[in-house]
Amino acid sequence: MNMLMEVFRAIFLAALPVMVFSFTILQWSISTGRMQNFTREESLTTQHTRHAKSVSKARRSKDTSLIERLSDKRSRGDIFYGKLMSFGGGYYGTMAMLTYLLVEIVEVWQFVVKALSPDTSFGEIGLGLVIEFFVNSIVNLIAAFIWFATLPKYITINEGLIWLGASYLGYLAGLQLTANRGSEIEAVAKHFWTRFISLFTSA
Repeated sequence: MNMLMEVFRAIFLAALPVMVFSFTILQWSISTGRMQNFTREESLTTQHTRHAKSVSKARRSKDTSLIERLSDKRSRGDIFYGKLMSFGGGYYGTMAMLTYLLVEIVEVWQFVVKALSPDTSFGEIGLGLVIEFFVNSIVNLIAAFIWFATLPKYITINEGLIWLGASYLGYLAGLQLTANRGSEIEAVAKHFWTRFISLFTSA
């Protein structure tokens, strides 16, 4: 019974979130022209490798100033995609990126709660908390690379192999959804999002 419960927990807390996340970033990458449609994981890996090299080359470019490059990348979403590529893409990179976002969200939430606490003085906000926040951001990158050791600190995992298998199956499901039904799902999602927004704008 405990094993069965662990399987259900792994499905809902690992397989489904990883499937949605992998589908979202893959379909977004295709829609924005960062990637081409793919049919197999091998072709996806080839694209990741090629794009990772181009990102590395672009970072060494000195044609524009650092501020201009950061501003342009931020507006086009390249900072997010560059971060994903720095993790290598694929299953490992997807899990690392998901872990990084999870840890960052928790860190930001803790930062806001601590900053708004009546016990925190203005001086602490301006120095200690900000320094701690940026140091933690660097530490979080390392934590994301070893996501298999980081995630158990945020989610109760009793059977690691079950969760590993569930997350991998979730990744494969997201990959197959993108390859076979990506544009259709995106069109439906945009339709419902437009209808949802219109409920507020038409009032």
